[in-house]
Amino acid sequence: MTRKQFDESFSCFQLSEIISQAPSNRKVKQILKTFSCSKNLDLQDFLHNKALTFEKYLRSRTYLYFDNETKEIAAYFTIAISVLFTDGLSNDIIKLLDGYKDDVKTIPCYLIGQLGKSEKYEKFKIGEYILADALEIIDSSHKSLGGRFILIDAVNNSKVISFYKDNSFLAIEDDKDLESIKMIRPYF
Repeated sequence: MTRKQFDESFSCFQLSEIISQAPSNRKVKQILKTFSCSKNLDLQDFLHNKALTFEKYLRSRTYLYFDNETKEIAAYFTIAISVLFTDGLSNDIIKLLDGYKDDVKTIPCYLIGQLGKSEKYEKFKIGEYILADALEIIDSSHKSLGGRFILIDAVNNSKVISFYKDNSFLAIEDDKDLESIKMIRPYF
């Protein structure tokens, strides 16, 4: 699928827009339930049970991609301001991430907390467009506020890790037994 086809097939809305226009929270929850992802229940659970609360309390921003034909949620991403806890990271990695110290416990960063597509849209190669949109929004904030990197907890699956590596993310963890791997996309 080309970017043009993607833009013609899907419309992106910020969850806060939907909240402000919906007659009730119940209606918003019904809309959010149109997303399903049995391969990654955390992705599904976040959208069904946490995204609305996180949006209302300004903890994150969620962007939803609706299929223009079915009006169902095809994909989404959530971004936030966060901190990386440095426990378990080497002093060299900490200094690289922080920029000048190697003894800090947390480092501020941007976070892509969720990014994925509904199982009905698995056949569509749209991940790169969704990620590009998330990065564009974060890059806009970066220009105004600074910041050293974007963090993502990628599912520890070779296909997922390769996808993020192909998009300039670097793994800062290497444990094959972990469920997810912390990856960063540096600005330095």
